[in-house]
Amino acid sequence: MNPERFAYCTLFSSLMAAVAVLLSSFSPRFISSGTPEIDLIPVYTSISNLHSDYYTPEFDLNADSVIIPMKRAGRLFLIEAKVDGETGNLVFDTGANGLVLNSTYFRSHVKTGGSSSNGITGAVGTIEQISIGQIEFSDLTYKNLRADLANLGHIENRRGVKILGLIGFGMIRNLEIVIDPINSELKLFRIDKTGKRLNTKTSGFIPDYSQKIEGNSNILFLKATIGGKLLNFCFDTGAETNAISSDANKKIMSTVTITRRATLKGAGAAGAEVLFGRMNDFTIGNRQLPNMETIITNLDALSEAYGTHIDGMLGNSFINHGIVSVNFVNKQFGIRFTKGEEK
Repeated sequence: MNPERFAYCTLFSSLMAAVAVLLSSFSPRFISSGTPEIDLIPVYTSISNLHSDYYTPEFDLNADSVIIPMKRAGRLFLIEAKVDGETGNLVFDTGANGLVLNSTYFRSHVKTGGSSSNGITGAVGTIEQISIGQIEFSDLTYKNLRADLANLGHIENRRGVKILGLIGFGMIRNLEIVIDPINSELKLFRIDKTGKRLNTKTSGFIPDYSQKIEGNSNILFLKATIGGKLLNFCFDTGAETNAISSDANKKIMSTVTITRRATLKGAGAAGAEVLFGRMNDFTIGNRQLPNMETIITNLDALSEAYGTHIDGMLGNSFINHGIVSVNFVNKQFGIRFTKGEEK
């Protein structure tokens, strides 16, 4: 495991969660207080392997698909689960490569690793790994997994729910994945080696726009344009708002309306300043999605962690615009926009 990659992604996801706290507590009195300082609430994302490693779940032998209800905790999606007999919730975070578990509940497991890392706001802490015998959620069962261990107590305290950990695409990438934020459902379909559903009687997903998935990692990167410039975005259900790189050119920046700034306190002693605003010229395919919330921050560390240049992140502000289909086997991303979206 590369601890620096873990640290970079941890700190960036922390920024995402922190901005959500800023949004939820914003008021005219808060605006007048100048440059506010708020605590980071990390949502840990581990990228210990950027290639196509994944776990295969055990399905009910008679089932070709499963619908998993997702609960909302602020702007996070939660899935009820049982991990080695411990019941609680997993955060669905597609910015994570695999599995991260909360050290509060799994500290008695035998640990390996123990490297220390620094991030953009200071020391992040020690990263360890453990072995898990079984994970169950909905009708799916996983056995004999490796997981990164992190302290997620601050998420629990803010959200008031029990957080066992988080899961990413690495847990479900050999299935057709349909993310329905409108009905708060995660739909998974068993597919063959070509990416077609095993149950041919079910109607396939018909997108308004589709895009080829590039690369073989468990992280999904999408192309979209701002100011006529084609940009590379990471699709992250664990990011509670969108993000744009602070090194974007002036034409791109001119399309963003900056409304305020905040000083974010992280795991270290230092703070990071983030600008908050609105995207006014974001287009994916032939569909323009105006007025999406975004932060502007330095993404160099995140680009290094993912091994590719990142111009931005597409999080909750983007995901709520439609139903998404992701099929890593036939390498297709699709989105069916909510009714009423402008062409």
